[in-house]
Amino acid sequence: MATLSVRLPDELSERLTAYSRSKHSSANSTIIHALDRFLTEEAQADVVATAADEVFARRAELFDRLADT
Repeated sequence: MATLSVRLPDELSERLTAYSRSKHSSANSTIIHALDRFLTEEAQADVVATAADEVFARRAELFDRLADT
C-alpha cells in the first residue's frame, strides 16, 4: 500500500475530522472512500461523454437539420 502526504487547509481538515468522527471512521478511511467514489464517477462521466461525442459525430447531419427547423 502506498503512502501519500497531503496538505489540507485547516477548515477542510476540521470538516474531515468532524465528518469522520460522526461516521465512527478514521480520516484515512473517509479519504479512501471519497477518492474511490470520485475517481469512479469521473471515469463513468468520461465514458458517457465519449459515447455522446460518438453519437453526435455519427448523427451530425440529423442534428444540423433539427437545428434548422
